[in-house]
Amino acid sequence: MLMVDFICKNTYTMSKKEKILFILVLFFLATLFLPWLKIVNVFAASILCLYAFFFNSWKEKWQVFKKRKYLVWMFAFFVMVVISVLLSSNFQRGLRYLDPRLPLIYFPLTVGLLELRKEFKEKLLLAFACLTSLMVLLCLCWGIYRSGFFKKPEFLYNDSLTEILDQQSIYISLLVNLAIYIFTYHIIFKKNRYRGWMVLAVLFLFIMSYLLASRNLMVVLYAFTIGFSFYYIFRRKKYLEGLTLLMGLFLGGFLIFKFFPKTINRYRELAYTQFDYQSMGKESHYNMEVTKDQWNGANFRMAAWRCGWELFLSSPIKGVDIGDKKDVLMDKYREKNFQFALQTQKNVHNNYLDILYSMGIIGLGLFLLGWIIFPLIYANQHKDLLSILIILTFAIAWVTEIYFDRSLGGMLTGFFIPFLLAGVDR
Repeated sequence: MLMVDFICKNTYTMSKKEKILFILVLFFLATLFLPWLKIVNVFAASILCLYAFFFNSWKEKWQVFKKRKYLVWMFAFFVMVVISVLLSSNFQRGLRYLDPRLPLIYFPLTVGLLELRKEFKEKLLLAFACLTSLMVLLCLCWGIYRSGFFKKPEFLYNDSLTEILDQQSIYISLLVNLAIYIFTYHIIFKKNRYRGWMVLAVLFLFIMSYLLASRNLMVVLYAFTIGFSFYYIFRRKKYLEGLTLLMGLFLGGFLIFKFFPKTINRYRELAYTQFDYQSMGKESHYNMEVTKDQWNGANFRMAAWRCGWELFLSSPIKGVDIGDKKDVLMDKYREKNFQFALQTQKNVHNNYLDILYSMGIIGLGLFLLGWIIFPLIYANQHKDLLSILIILTFAIAWVTEIYFDRSLGGMLTGFFIPFLLAGVDR
């Protein structure tokens, strides 16, 4: 009840239409944490898009569409996806790859055409941050229970920690980053009598980010935190507060590492980026000693990225086509006798490279324009720092994973970026 109170009573009064939209969006976001309820998630996304479609008039939609140029490029990218599927020799697999990419069109053309009040967007984002905090608290409690209260601490890390949600830790770590940004925005820039609870939530989420052990997103979080601290110190002349934030970050990091040292293994892998395609070494894990004869997250990506780049060079304009991308990648692995990747059916673990070799320069260009460059320009024009941080976080997260091959990745991208930008200009 406390969470509901500080979300609902500390901002402006919503209209009836906004209240319905608020409930539908929050319901949809809640279903993303529970992938075993796929039918419920599809229902939630469908009813949200249907309501958003009829939320405003056709005239208003057309005015919004003309104003938000990035929507044209989002639409163009999806058209390129469809063309790539149609050109695939393995058409059935192409259709399967199309399914998790559908949110990249139905959210921009529904939620993306709304013109929301900034206060409404901020209230909804705050509700999402609270929801994320509750879900990762559930993960922590489940992890502590499974660990026999730390007798088996490996259950408190990485994918083991999010097993109760049946989600990979990389995606939950992304949501944790977003929740930290949102709470921090309200702590610093908004007046709220529950600021103390938000500070505690941020501290808790920093701990959870460490335990989730996503290298990429941890670096992003810490870099943004340090950058914001220096901004706070020098631009706003809040010397004491800024220094306190930096000292708290370093002290907290030291204490977390002292009591939960396993996450550091994820960074030790970066010392071993050399690879031999024919090696059949074991796959590194945070719960084991890291050695140079293993395949780890760093050297595997180096090897797979080289394969993806060679495939791009073989068909640079339109790519190998989405439906055929797995077959040609496996052929490339066979050519290099990359048995480890063949046996584990690994993809290239890079959203940009996946688009580049499957859809060519045209596909990647449309994607960069529609989902990163023009959205960032639009958010910057309206001085929406929170949206800029979230879009940049998505952009960096795409470097080490293929988000669009999984329904959650497509849903998160398709919803969040259009939604964020729907509430910056009113």
